[in-house]
This record gives sequence, structure tokens and C-alpha cells, in this order.
Amino acid sequence: MAAAPSFPYKTICITGGTGTFGHAFLAYIRQHHPDVHVRIVSRHEDLQIRMRARFGESNVSYLLGDVRDQNRMQLALQGVECVIHAAALKHVPGGEYDPNEFAGVNVLGTQTTIHAALVAGVQQFVFLSSDKAVQPVNLYGATKMVAERLTVQANHYSPHGMRLCVTRYGNVMGARGSVLEVWRAALAAGKPLCLTDEAMTRFWMWPDEAVRLVLWVIVHGLRGAVAVPHLQAFRLTDLARVLLLNSGTWMVTGMRPGEKLAEVLMTPEEQARAWWYAPEGQTPVHYVIPALVQHWGGRDERDLWMVPPTELAYGRCDGTPHASVPYVSDTWPWRLSVEALRARLASQGKV
Repeated sequence: MAAAPSFPYKTICITGGTGTFGHAFLAYIRQHHPDVHVRIVSRHEDLQIRMRARFGESNVSYLLGDVRDQNRMQLALQGVECVIHAAALKHVPGGEYDPNEFAGVNVLGTQTTIHAALVAGVQQFVFLSSDKAVQPVNLYGATKMVAERLTVQANHYSPHGMRLCVTRYGNVMGARGSVLEVWRAALAAGKPLCLTDEAMTRFWMWPDEAVRLVLWVIVHGLRGAVAVPHLQAFRLTDLARVLLLNSGTWMVTGMRPGEKLAEVLMTPEEQARAWWYAPEGQTPVHYVIPALVQHWGGRDERDLWMVPPTELAYGRCDGTPHASVPYVSDTWPWRLSVEALRARLASQGKV
């Protein structure tokens, strides 16, 4: 990771902090900003025990709690300056089978945590969303879409106080339950790779890239925006070829309930009003989607985003700007080849 920017807070809280993002973010903070105190809030006692064994307790607190519990969250956020709301139920088929729990954790839990943060006087609130929130076809995506709107419009309650914004990104490779980890476990057990559809495509992101996006949002103090990273797409069949070393095949099992063939990171309507941030004219790093309704500050918030008023730019195959290309994984031209996938996996010791 590049040189660490200055960090504006002394105490932060990560809800759902025992997940992949929490581990990656805490590792970054411990390395670059060891004086920052981090509170980890989650429901999983065993995962907290494992996390404590890895990171210790110096400037880290581990709090058991459910984001749906208003009283617990208000206590947990006392004295916190910044909240990263990562807590969510995420497995798409599970949402189709158990929608009440998904709606409760992902929607009600977001409302409750926002309210607790407002009461506690938190300065910044960052909600972690997903590409599945865009044009959702499954319950998980629908809950994330609602939670995005709840987060952005909660700025009405703190026009001169807590700043709330959203980060939205694609599949995080190496996360628990990600296709990469599932397939590597299958190979280790001598089992075939199960692919639901050979036409399936996704966007690629490592955990440290998710951390960089959230850090950028925190440092620049975004209010009321959705920040989207500039990512490369890939074919699932190409990933399978890399893992199989081109010497095997896979089993096609059929699409799971609620699954998409391709993911979308911005709708055409969002593209039409989004801005992009490119440091010193380089390839776009992040896209910034302003809120549809924005009356909380009495002025245009774009001057706080540090992005130029320019037309949205997208990536060609070499990553340079190209206008008017839909940000959809199956047609996105900036795509990882088999060789590029192999190099990415090798760089992380995954092959």
C-alpha cells in the first residue's frame, strides 16, 4: 500500500469488525496509525477471540453487540469520532431464504446505528455497500440499496454535524465466502470447481483496495455521496483456468437463487450525474455520485469532494479514460486476462 495519508480521528468504530474488511482495516491502522483507538463491534464471540489473538488489545476494544440494539449501539459509540458500518448479512441465497433477518440486520441495523451515531455526536459515518445494490434482483441487494439511501439522506439530521456517505464496490477477493476462497478450498480437498454459469463476470478487488477507498472517503470528508472505485472486471471461467493451471475443468451447477450473470457498479442515471476524481490527471481512481436530494447544507457539497467538474470518464482496456461505457462487468472493456489474473493471484500468494 502507498504511503499512509494523515488520519483525522483518534477513535473509530467498525461494526461487523470481525469480517474481512475489519481485519484489513485494523491491520492498516496498527501499522500506519498505532495511536488511533479502534472499537470492534460484532455478534461473533469466537471471531473476536481469534481477532484478539492476532491483534492484541493495545488501542483495540472488542465489544459484543447487535447493530439492531439501539441501547447497545449508543453505548458502543460514546466517544467515537468515526463509524465504519460494515455489519451486514451478505450471502445472496441466504437472503432469499431468510428475508426477515436480512432486512432486520441490513436495513433496521443501519437505521439504528445511524441514530446511535447521531446521539453520540460522531463526526463521520461511512456505510459499506455493494455492487448488488445497483439494479438489485435479490433481497440482499435490495437491502443494501435501501441502506444506501438511508445513509445519504440522514445528512438532513446533521447538516452542520456528522457527515454520512457510502462506499460501493465489487467482489472482494480473498474474503470469507468469496469465490476465490471457496474454489481454493475445493481444490485442496480434491473436489471439482463448481461454477453456476460459464457466462458469469464480476469486478475484482482486494481487501487492501477496499481499505484505500474508505480511507480516501474519510480523509476527504465526503458528505452525502456514493464513492465507487475504478475496478477491473474478469470472467469466472478465466479465474477457474488459472486455479486449475489449464489442466482441468469445472462443473456447471446452475445459477443460485438471486444470482446475477453480471454486476453493475453504477446505473446509467448515476453515470449521468457522477463526477470522477483523478489526482494530477491520472487514470480515474474513484467516481463520486452526488445525492439525488441535497438540501442539508444550503449549498452545493461538491466543493468538499476535491473532484473537478468534468464529464464522467471510464476505463479503456489500458485504464485510460473513455466516455460513455456502461459500468457493467460483462461489457466493461478494462478486463483482466488469464495472465493478469495469474499475476494478481501470485502477488498475494494465492496460486
